Amino acid sequence: MSGPPGLGRPVPPAGRAGAPTPYPGPPGEPVPPTGGPTTAAPLTHSEFYRTPRNRWWKGFLSILALGAAIMLFSIVLAFAATAIDVLLGSTTMEELGSGQITMTPVLLLATNLSLIASAAVAVLLHRYLHRQPVGTLHSVVGRFRWDWLGRASVVVVPLFVAYVAVVALVEAQRPVVLDATAWAFLAIVLLTTPLQAASEEYMFRGVIQRAAGSWVPGAVPSLVLGTLVSAVLFSLAHFATDVWLIAYYLVFGIAMSLLTQFTGGLEAASLVHAANNVLLFIVSASTGMMSEGFDRSAGAGGPVMLFPMLVVAAVAAVLIVLGRRRGLQHRAVPPATA
Repeated sequence: MSGPPGLGRPVPPAGRAGAPTPYPGPPGEPVPPTGGPTTAAPLTHSEFYRTPRNRWWKGFLSILALGAAIMLFSIVLAFAATAIDVLLGSTTMEELGSGQITMTPVLLLATNLSLIASAAVAVLLHRYLHRQPVGTLHSVVGRFRWDWLGRASVVVVPLFVAYVAVVALVEAQRPVVLDATAWAFLAIVLLTTPLQAASEEYMFRGVIQRAAGSWVPGAVPSLVLGTLVSAVLFSLAHFATDVWLIAYYLVFGIAMSLLTQFTGGLEAASLVHAANNVLLFIVSASTGMMSEGFDRSAGAGGPVMLFPMLVVAAVAAVLIVLGRRRGLQHRAVPPATA
């Protein structure tokens, strides 16, 4: 007597060895629908917008929209902050008329909030223009990898503490002054600067790098073009006119693009950016040099900028090696909705 159909027959395997890793999605969320065109091969970070539904103009529109958002929020919030500073007496109309702009706690808060608001636009573009779940903005695996962030912090935090300690020793001739202004700066740095730093990564490496990378096929061409466009725009966004500072921002952007590409997500790059900004701003706030820290005019930099360039490049390289040794996934198949 024969049993039910299929009894005693081997169950077909769920997948083949070496098959593309599907987009897993955040834990607890439903798997995206599989109907319609899909990307058969796993893609790297820079390629992740190059899906069957992608069109060249989507990448162009994303870059244009983010540039407009940064300019709009920066101008609006800077005007509001300047008006508040005038009312508080932190600056005067005469100083503004002469073009003298002093960094104040209110202006720093406005700067950070403008970038955080711009990053919200990046999230909307990723979700609704490029039709990808928010999880794939964090990483190619579709979620924020807290375990990887923890391992990376063990490397990043001590290295940047040592780096900033050297900077503090160089500036030892400046006395530490913890007055009300300094405490206000420190509070704003600790509460909002980590978000500001991560916001820049989500805009420039999360969306812009992928937007430009979607214009060409292949992992290497997309990485080269995505890195070039995002690093140049990242440097321009800092409005530096000093050659050494321009070079520093370019090196920083390239290092973060490579780190994001070879780790498959923004966690490590956001951590490096946040550690760099927070620790350096703590030194600047404690020594009354916040305005000097934001001076990007010609002559503000110099050959000394080779040191931070080397630090950032070395930290990125160490994290890339660590990620490879941990077997960190840096390729995945984009969701079928994209």
